[in-house]
Amino acid sequence: MGKVTAGTKIPCRVSRTLDVGDFSILHQLTWFNMAIHSNSEYAKGTWFKERSLAGPIIFAVADGLVHQADNITELLAQDGYEIYAYIGVDNVKITAPVLFGDTLKADAEVVDLRPTKNPERFLFIYQNKTYNQRNQQVIEYRTTMMVTKKD
Repeated sequence: MGKVTAGTKIPCRVSRTLDVGDFSILHQLTWFNMAIHSNSEYAKGTWFKERSLAGPIIFAVADGLVHQADNITELLAQDGYEIYAYIGVDNVKITAPVLFGDTLKADAEVVDLRPTKNPERFLFIYQNKTYNQRNQQVIEYRTTMMVTKKD
């Protein structure tokens, strides 16, 4: 039996503290410029009391933490697989706000690795739950990737 099986932890070796510069550049690059994310005076009147990171950007940071340093690539390579395509993301839940100074850490694990109709392709599914420095979960989701068996 291979090392890539349901329940296998994906090593996520880094965490990331997000500061005001990160917020600004990420929101500008993605055009998520709603008042809650870009207007500090407006944000003071919300229950966050300050600007928060937009949900889709939380996803981008969280998934980046999983893929940083080729964590998934190295895990799959142990059993002779390589990534072929990023297929999709399901069941995204933003569970807490991300605010200035929050440090995020991903906790990911393999959900499934199964063959497709094409004997050269497999579906690799992982679950990621990302937490802040207070150990509050901020996001969870499942990602499906297509992988191939190396010769």
